[in-house]
Formats: sequence, C-alpha cells, structure tokens
Amino acid sequence: MSYLLEPAIGICRFSFCGKGDWRLSRAAKTPEQIKKMRNENAMSLYTPARMALRFYLFENFLLPSLRGQSDSNFVCLILTSDIMPQVYLDRLRAICAQDAHLELLVSSEVTVHEAIWPRLSELNAQAGHPLVQFRIDDDDCLSRDYVQELRMFMTRLGDRLPISYSRSNGLVITNYADDADMVIYKANLPFNSMGTAIRVHGERTIFSFGHNALHKRFPAIVDNSGMGYISIKIDGHDSEPISMAMPHIRNSHVPASSEETEVILSKWFPFLSDGTRARYDVLVEQINHAAHLSGSGQAIAAS
Repeated sequence: MSYLLEPAIGICRFSFCGKGDWRLSRAAKTPEQIKKMRNENAMSLYTPARMALRFYLFENFLLPSLRGQSDSNFVCLILTSDIMPQVYLDRLRAICAQDAHLELLVSSEVTVHEAIWPRLSELNAQAGHPLVQFRIDDDDCLSRDYVQELRMFMTRLGDRLPISYSRSNGLVITNYADDADMVIYKANLPFNSMGTAIRVHGERTIFSFGHNALHKRFPAIVDNSGMGYISIKIDGHDSEPISMAMPHIRNSHVPASSEETEVILSKWFPFLSDGTRARYDVLVEQINHAAHLSGSGQAIAAS
C-alpha cells in the first residue's frame, strides 16, 4: 500500500448556510431551530457587501495559498449551499472549474457533516481506507509547505489512526475599526482552525469534533516547524476581537515588525506577491482593502 500516492483532502465552507461551528448557529439544536436559523442567516449571509468581502479574501489569500503548494497532491472541497444567489454561485463555479485541485460541493443539507460525508466516503473508498482531511476557512491562508508537511507526517505513520495534526505557528493579523492600528502577530496556536487535520475511522469528518479539543481526544501531532498559516481578523469575523489586553493573547501572540513579517512572507508565503514589490507592502494593501470592504479599515502605510 503506497501512502505516498494518497491525497490530502481539504474542506472549506464558502458561505455555507446551515448548522456549523459558527457562533450564530450554535444555539440551533432541533430540526425546526436549524431550519429557522438557516432561513434567517441567509438574509444576511448573501448580501452584496458581505459577498464582495468573502470573494476578495478567498481569491487573494486562500486560493493563492492552495495554488502555491509545494506538494500538489491534495483536493480541496469547497462547500456551499444551494440557496446561494445564482450570480455568486456562477462566480464560485467558474473559480473552481479553473483549478483541478478544487471541487465544488453545492448542497441542500443543513449540516456540514451531511453535506460533505457522501463525497468524503467516496474518496475514502477509492483509497481503501480513511484519508487525512484538513479544514481551512475561506479567509485564511496556508503556507506553501503545508500539504507537504501534513502528508509527510501521515506517510510516516502508515495506517495509524485516529491521528490529529496541527501546524501551530503562523501570522495573525487584526484590523478593527475600534483599534488605532492594524497589528501583525506571530502566534503559537496548537489546534487552531487553520489547517487542523485528522485521519479517523468511521463516518466522521474534521467537522465532527471541535478543533480545540482534538489533541485531548486523539493521538496528536503538533508541528511547530516554520509558519503554517495566516489568519485575518477584521470586523465581521466570526470570532471575538482579540488584543494584547487579553492574558491568553499575550501568552500566545507576539507583535511582529515589518522586517520580520517580510522574512516570514518571503519564506512561507511567497505567492502573495509576484516579486516586483515587497510582500509586506502587498499584504498591508490587501488587508487594508479587506478592512475597508468590511467597514473597518485602519489603514497603515506600507513601508
């Protein structure tokens, strides 16, 4: 059995309207509550302003990071709902059709598990056993060696399962309207949502478990090598705003200078610039534009 040939399976929810781990959907428990939540969320989920921001982040951060992987043996399932307005669905179809590593799933299901399990089951059946699957949000960015590192560990472990994986080091960027400045942090966040992965038996997916608790439930790999992700936090982000005033943030985040950021971007995120401009300058410009789209926009000058 050649594990070297097996792909990693990524899962990204792109404006999926249903039950997930977002704050707005956690209170919905019964089928009636989930249906009501879905209908209510759709009204705000697909507004032109929100979709402009989602596509901007998707096309300028996540997609370049997937296309720039040093190991191209992966498939990323892009999950959305069948109630997405046609104009956005057409745009998403066109994006996915241009990249053999992207597979669009348009679902009428109300839970992530029900929406993705049939396709995951098919992929596992083709391999003859469970494949490793990783989660990534549409506004995040993976380092160029993310898939390479993930598959290297899984290959060495052979058929060991269950096993969970986290690339703990990365950049976290905040740009909130209530803050004076945009801040770039170096962060150490084991089992964060950016690229956390699992290989597990049974009818279970990476979304069957809270990512923060995977290492408490299963054997776990915490990969502290290099930098694994960029996480963007602006107004409208699903998680609560963060700052150095919070003790747990002071313990896990360290502000990074422009010089440090340029080195990190050049080594692990080179795809964020074509090389004609400093990557830090491009990053600042893109984050400022995203913040403007979200309604915050604490612009800082690029060096």
